[in-house]
Amino acid sequence: MATADAVAKSRLKLAVILEKKISVGGGFNQSITAALQMLRIAPEPYDVEIYTTIRSNIETLAASGLKAKHFVKPKRKLSKKIVQAFQSARRRREEMTEFELEIKRQGIDLVYFTAPSGYALDLQATPYIFTIWDLCHLEHPEFPEVTENREFEKREELYSRAVVKAATTLTDGLHTSQLASQRYGVASDRFIEMPFSPAPLLREETSAPDALAAMFERYGLAPGYLFYPAQFWAHKNHVRLLEACSLLAKRNGAAPSIVFAGGDQGHARAIRSMSERLGVSGSTHFLGFVPSEDMSLLYQGASALVMPSYFGPSNLPPMEAWVLGKPVLYPQRFADFVGDAALLFDPDDAHSLADCIERLAQGPGDGHWQELGRQRLEHFERERHAAENRLRLRLSRLASRMPTSA
Repeated sequence: MATADAVAKSRLKLAVILEKKISVGGGFNQSITAALQMLRIAPEPYDVEIYTTIRSNIETLAASGLKAKHFVKPKRKLSKKIVQAFQSARRRREEMTEFELEIKRQGIDLVYFTAPSGYALDLQATPYIFTIWDLCHLEHPEFPEVTENREFEKREELYSRAVVKAATTLTDGLHTSQLASQRYGVASDRFIEMPFSPAPLLREETSAPDALAAMFERYGLAPGYLFYPAQFWAHKNHVRLLEACSLLAKRNGAAPSIVFAGGDQGHARAIRSMSERLGVSGSTHFLGFVPSEDMSLLYQGASALVMPSYFGPSNLPPMEAWVLGKPVLYPQRFADFVGDAALLFDPDDAHSLADCIERLAQGPGDGHWQELGRQRLEHFERERHAAENRLRLRLSRLASRMPTSA
């Protein structure tokens, strides 16, 4: 009969690392979803623990049902820095990093990075699961956010090294897996396509009328606006929605109301100026970053989600809109992602988007889109269930090959 010590030694500690700040919006919510998922599906003999590198996240994570510990990367002592300065590059590469030393001190056997993380490059002897949300820097290097400050080179350095060594890499879908496999020379069976999940704080049930009314008053809104929740990056293509609404104002005498919700990444001022030049500033609302608890209300008050982003095919807002029964307008090049649960347009053509908005107004009612959205969510749920089974099997096989903690 095994003793308690022998049983304890047979356990493996799986650390889920969350590094994103809440201000990144969808990326933070997706990391929460990934952590909750791992807690639910991790097989024996894993004990899952949640860590965040940002202390201020702990309270927010607790509200989502995640008891997280603060992971502090120890600073090197000055004496060690001096010694390392005189070491050869080869010797420095062979030394265990401060991050991995802390991983060992914590007794961690396997690390799961819920977002692309440079810490993966600090691991020499510790196996890890990596995450790639997209490789849009390869497909759209024309945008400054993926080229300035050597961002393109930084991403390539990270992905080319981290993916090759990862025990497995989770991606948003087959498109990303295939591109990563070809680009970085990693066998396709080393990837698992894990579909995004709607934000865990997004309530499925509709809110009381007084809550909606309070939200409208708080933000100075009226119901029936076109909603675009996205940070202000150039690739988000806010300008196309402004151009389309300007065209509709000329056609119909009035521009549809637009609500933009998202943090400024250096592009918001240009979008505000464009709204003024196009004559739609009076019907365009810039809310900035909004708390997660308001997102459900903002969706419910909208007539539709409009997302003219160049990055995809996977994005969280369409899934969130489907959860709350709202129509979706989406780029036609990403038709495989939305299926028949969205109206499609050309994100390079304001006339195409304007026509799409008019088709929404003239087409079937909300009940039609609610049913199609529900079916699309069921499709992704089936895909997610299959992916979770593959991940569970991968984890079990990995456990059988790893030495247990002493």
